Amino acid sequence: MEPVTEVTRHGVISKIDEKKHFVTLRLQDVAAHRQLTTILSPFLSKTLNQENLFFDTPRNTLSSQLSVLRLRLLNKDARCIVSLKSKPTLVDGVSRVEEDEEELDPCVARACVKDPMRLAKNESRILKRVKGSLGLGKKWDLFV
Repeated sequence: MEPVTEVTRHGVISKIDEKKHFVTLRLQDVAAHRQLTTILSPFLSKTLNQENLFFDTPRNTLSSQLSVLRLRLLNKDARCIVSLKSKPTLVDGVSRVEEDEEELDPCVARACVKDPMRLAKNESRILKRVKGSLGLGKKWDLFV
């Protein structure tokens, strides 16, 4: 399989053997970003315009468990991916995180952005996991 590389303003993502490897580069300034973009541009396979929306309870139940729930809308709502990131580890300066993703209808995602309570009614595998295994139970109704 050929590696797929995606350059974002936050870093470089390579997908090899069904695993994503995200490298965050801390650049000094805009000029350094332009220089890196120029160097990497021959390897760019596609550019994704994305909007990332994060959800938690008012008491930060997810973040207190080192978890993140995100809706990622791609290319002006052409696609939406709901993801749950959890169980981060840091070993020898390398951060690893468990990430579970699935597609979500972009219209449903937009409705959830307008009314986060709709997340609790969605039958998505990941949203069920958030409600169940992370112990939100009825606290889920308070999602913002």
